[in-house]
Amino acid sequence: MAENAMEQPYDRIVMRAPVAAILAAATPWSHVRAMVPEDIPWLAAAVWDAYPQRPPYEPDWDGVVASTQSMFKNEAGAFMPVASPVALTEDGFIAGAVTVVQRCTLRDDLPDAPYVLDCITLPDHRRQGVASGLLAASARALKAVGEKDLALTCDADNEAALALYEKLGFVEVMRRSAGS
Repeated sequence: MAENAMEQPYDRIVMRAPVAAILAAATPWSHVRAMVPEDIPWLAAAVWDAYPQRPPYEPDWDGVVASTQSMFKNEAGAFMPVASPVALTEDGFIAGAVTVVQRCTLRDDLPDAPYVLDCITLPDHRRQGVASGLLAASARALKAVGEKDLALTCDADNEAALALYEKLGFVEVMRRSAGS
């Protein structure tokens, strides 16, 4: 039965929040820097580990690397390095990252707002404020360039992420099955 459940489509929730709400609710992370192309190997490995390997997302390693590289080539929309922070530990190790494009071009029905492609916190750093701090850094950068909102998509069964996003002011704007 568990195997069959893994084959069932799962809902994806598109959410949107005012930048001001994120800034009011999030605590900044103390050590952040802008994402750079040299982060591709790390980011690909984090994506590989972070996302569930279930239909329809069943990537191979080369596909994950290519997808990560494509972000820097603006293939999902204009990449915004300044709004794509990397969180560092006090020792300088990467704890997580957020990747943002100005407008996501992968689907026609996504909100007309800067869009989070990935929000990843490494397992050893979860529940320590990394994701919240990264989204705060993104929101600060977006506010500085006059953007009002930030959008993202989350798996409906990712309860921890949904709780964080709702705490930061994100609200559901659309729901769809993963296959659509």
